[in-house]
Amino acid sequence: MSIPVPPVPSFAPASFTLTSVKGLRAAGVRAGIKASGNPDVALLVSDAPMACAGLFTRNHFAAAPVSRSRAHLEASGGLVRAVVINSGNANACTGAQGERDALEMCERVAAAVGCPLEQVLVCSTGVIGVKLPMAQVRAGIDAAVAELSADVEAGRRFLSAIMTTDAFPKEAGVRVGDATMAGVCKGAGMIQPDMATMLAFVATDVDLELPALRAGMARIAATSFNAVHVDTHTSTNDTFLLLSTRRVPAPAEWEARLEGVARRLAWLIARDGEGATKVTTVRVTGAASDEAAKAIARHLAASALVRTALFGNDPNWGRFVSQVGNVAEVRQPLKLVCRLQGLEVFRAGEPTPFDRAAAAKAMAQEDVSLEIALDEGPGQAVLMTSDLGYRYVQVNAEYTT
Repeated sequence: MSIPVPPVPSFAPASFTLTSVKGLRAAGVRAGIKASGNPDVALLVSDAPMACAGLFTRNHFAAAPVSRSRAHLEASGGLVRAVVINSGNANACTGAQGERDALEMCERVAAAVGCPLEQVLVCSTGVIGVKLPMAQVRAGIDAAVAELSADVEAGRRFLSAIMTTDAFPKEAGVRVGDATMAGVCKGAGMIQPDMATMLAFVATDVDLELPALRAGMARIAATSFNAVHVDTHTSTNDTFLLLSTRRVPAPAEWEARLEGVARRLAWLIARDGEGATKVTTVRVTGAASDEAAKAIARHLAASALVRTALFGNDPNWGRFVSQVGNVAEVRQPLKLVCRLQGLEVFRAGEPTPFDRAAAAKAMAQEDVSLEIALDEGPGQAVLMTSDLGYRYVQVNAEYTT
């Protein structure tokens, strides 16, 4: 079967980006870290200390910038004035020198901004195991400080400077009355729902105290950045920061609206997926518990056979159902119902008659729904995953980690 590989999608810019949030300035510059010459140093600065909640990778080889940012968030009590990011080099598995370099990046920004050291966070993304070229990093930070701006294009330059293998920029935003909620992220590979699966920065000018921000972030992450899957591989540098400049009274629905921004960003990560052609939303209901439902969704998303069927627009219920059968938490498999794009294809231990050609046509879209319904309890879960095609192998065979 010959399957055409579609062109890289081109998404229209969102109406808002990070600099749409009151009190934020940003910059993105070319410092020469990337051999391509693309932008590679980004800086986000607030006019006053922001409330910040952060979630980071659980990888045992967490990069130096992750360790530094964790320590600074704890020391500052969640107050942040600036975030500095470099791309093209992860500063991961770089030993004591990597720790010193992450610290120096924060020190340089703190001196330029005029804030306490602990109010600066640092992120890196790119090749693992290579020391940072600090001469270029220093020059990049200085250039970024000089170019800080609150205009929309400055926010877009920030986004451009954090990208690595991304095929397209990822941004989302919404306005609720006088409040703005906006975010950007980078990520296409090394994506596994184990927090935070990429670099993501979501900001708002809503006046939120830190306890509310932290509690809201955990719930937001659970349905967005912790519910997106590409290749079962959590990175060493994953960071998700939720920031509030605290300028506008909080609307009642602030958490739901921020969640919508984060879910859109997570969807864009799955859609990129280093060669992906679609996003499949796996919905599991009726499991014994939410944890059981998550286990089922993750088994489906991790299966190469499931994801190649999705790439081929193949309504291969056998792959979907048999993978659910590998999940220890499933207790009553004969009550399972499987639906693809709303079309029932399996029930009570055997396939349901359906039009395969129509089902295949319905799968040839950017958004696909795969539903697994059980009758074991109240557990439910939702997970977004990309399909698996030719381009993913090519990208990752040619890219040095």
